[in-house]
Amino acid sequence: MPAARIALWGTFDVDNYGDHLFPRVVVHELGRRLPGAVVHPFAPYGWLHPTALDDGRAASPLGPWSPERARQLAAAHHLVVVGGGELIHLNDPLLAAVYETSTDELGRMAPSRFFVEGLGPELEADCPVVWHGLGVPWVPVGEAAGRLRAALAGRPYVTVRDRHSARRLAEAGVERPIEVVPDSALLIDRIMPAESLRARLARLRHDGGYPAAGSPVLVAQGCELLLPHVDGVAAAAAQWLAARPGVAPEVVVVETGRCRGDAVYADALARALAPSRIWRLPAEAAVEDLAAAIAGGDVFLGSSLHGAITALVYGRPFVLLNLIDDAKLDGFGDLTGLGRAVVHAAGEIGGALAGAPAALPAPGLLGTLQGRIDRHFDRLAELASERAAARPGVGPDPSLDTYAVADHLGRLRAGLATVEGQLAEVARRADGAGQGFVGLRAALSGLQAEVGGLRADLAAVRAGLARTEAELEASRRRAGEAERELAALQATRTFRLLAPARDLYGRLRRSLT
Repeated sequence: MPAARIALWGTFDVDNYGDHLFPRVVVHELGRRLPGAVVHPFAPYGWLHPTALDDGRAASPLGPWSPERARQLAAAHHLVVVGGGELIHLNDPLLAAVYETSTDELGRMAPSRFFVEGLGPELEADCPVVWHGLGVPWVPVGEAAGRLRAALAGRPYVTVRDRHSARRLAEAGVERPIEVVPDSALLIDRIMPAESLRARLARLRHDGGYPAAGSPVLVAQGCELLLPHVDGVAAAAAQWLAARPGVAPEVVVVETGRCRGDAVYADALARALAPSRIWRLPAEAAVEDLAAAIAGGDVFLGSSLHGAITALVYGRPFVLLNLIDDAKLDGFGDLTGLGRAVVHAAGEIGGALAGAPAALPAPGLLGTLQGRIDRHFDRLAELASERAAARPGVGPDPSLDTYAVADHLGRLRAGLATVEGQLAEVARRADGAGQGFVGLRAALSGLQAEVGGLRADLAAVRAGLARTEAELEASRRRAGEAERELAALQATRTFRLLAPARDLYGRLRRSLT
């Protein structure tokens, strides 16, 4: 059977811990079910919007939605998997802040067209689009509800990550079956085994970024939206510290949502806890560092869903700060039966922290949740296998990245032309007004600096495009060679005779993992 080619779509290009867990888990889980399968992560800007959490694994850029782009993506893949994450808000401008761009630009990119409408019914007949444990933060109404009803009606498999998301879709008029699958990050220990995180923690300690072994550690986190509550959080943290005299308890602040102002919150918490010292991971901390810091602590206190998931998986208690009515946090409390660990007012934090060690999950909870996710990945693998068998001619398309790069380059050129026009107009006015118009000359200087920056950006993108084209050409050559070698191998009598053995090996491998 030809190797399955799977596109994975999500916001894997934002500086947020959870968004970088999803592609790693999907690649691992589908890879072990479908040996030889290619899982290709895509995100709105992909490697055109690099983050410190990429760690050499940046997604490819989707670019703006268009029928042409949909056809290109469908032709190169057997299955599209959308998720995970809270993608179904259908408010593209809401993402402007995390991408550090304008709301108009996000409206033009329209990532929700990929996440909701996908490829469109005609193309999805050959390349199905499925939802992978997505979150729906509020009830879609009006046009948004209509989009969802139309897009989901013909999909073969739609899953959300909690019953609240399923209920919101039902209230929007979606009548098809919706399955609830726990957040796939609950499989984090398969991509980052506990032993590897202990080694990572030892390195953080060696580098002076984490307290010494033996000190009780409160791992804290929060986003900028929690600033009005920081004094209440600090009071609860101070109470936790005071309850452990003589053992040098420590506070470590992690920034899981750098794109959501976690650093601003960390600064405010440090001021509120002064003169007590707090520890902070380096700004370039990787996904593994964040996981190790949480797994190495005694309790996690924060607003990050994936911080709490990490704590749960590695056997640490947590207190989730749902002080801003974040639906997914209540959804997680409901899914795990740990709603008592989700607090909704600053006055509840101290008691929740004190009781955290006793707020243990039910025996076997993690295994049950992971089993549900395993069955979900089995279904994804089955869908991918079916389509790979039906479309054996699907192969790599080395030009997939060129589409988004060309779009990005075009936007830079347009911006450059606009600013150069403004520059010429200001220069004309300044020359006509004489030397006395300081304001005009200041404007001229500012625009000159802006043009210089845009020209530098343009040069960088041109250089990147040249590198990409070279890589694409090399990829074409490698793909052609690999396809010829594979065809020759599959034509041999030995390959045909070993088919039962390969099938047996695959089933044994799945049963043991």
